[in-house]
Amino acid sequence: MSRSRAVAVVGILAGLAANYWLLEGLLADRTDAAGGWVSDLGARSESTGWIFDLLDAASGVLLLAFALLVRPLLAGLSPTLRRGSLALIVAGACAVLDGAFPLSCAESLPGPCQLSYDAVDVVHVAETFVAIAATIAAFTLLAAGLIAEPDPRLVRLGYATAVAGVLWALCNALMGASYLVDPFEDVRGIFHRGSQLVLGLWLIALALGIARFVASSEPGGRKRPP
Repeated sequence: MSRSRAVAVVGILAGLAANYWLLEGLLADRTDAAGGWVSDLGARSESTGWIFDLLDAASGVLLLAFALLVRPLLAGLSPTLRRGSLALIVAGACAVLDGAFPLSCAESLPGPCQLSYDAVDVVHVAETFVAIAATIAAFTLLAAGLIAEPDPRLVRLGYATAVAGVLWALCNALMGASYLVDPFEDVRGIFHRGSQLVLGLWLIALALGIARFVASSEPGGRKRPP
């Protein structure tokens, strides 16, 4: 398989897997798509939690694999893209940890339950903060690096990355506001799922954009002038 095809395939799979929550209506024993966190689907208090933990970890593995595939392709273009691809690797590693260290209870779902704040909970919470920082860094650095490139295809991909980054950060800001503003508490699940949808669509767009760029430089590929 060529590098361009590998990037496209793995990137598309990573984008789709990031939205494993779409299966909650079919697989979860309890769900609240509007007010519940996606992480609650895999909580240890849920009988079907292990299914979503596996899906979560699998999505992280695919994201990590995609980041490792694109890093050598972007690192040689500029230091900014090299740092951005590294941030994407960190985000992928955090996604793997997210599935490997599930919360002890699904607090936002109906029923009496409180986090035990054991070692697994602490790792999950810490990983979440690192993942948010790494993802914001990836959006910012990749957008800036791509926009600075001379190839118009990469410039367009950079602007698309910037828009996706703003939407993703906005969703996360509104998720955080749910702890401060009561009305947002009932819809925080929508913002959480919205952020995953933005991430997934961006990964697919990024994969296809980089794949087309790489394909043009492969033997037999048609080069498009800037």
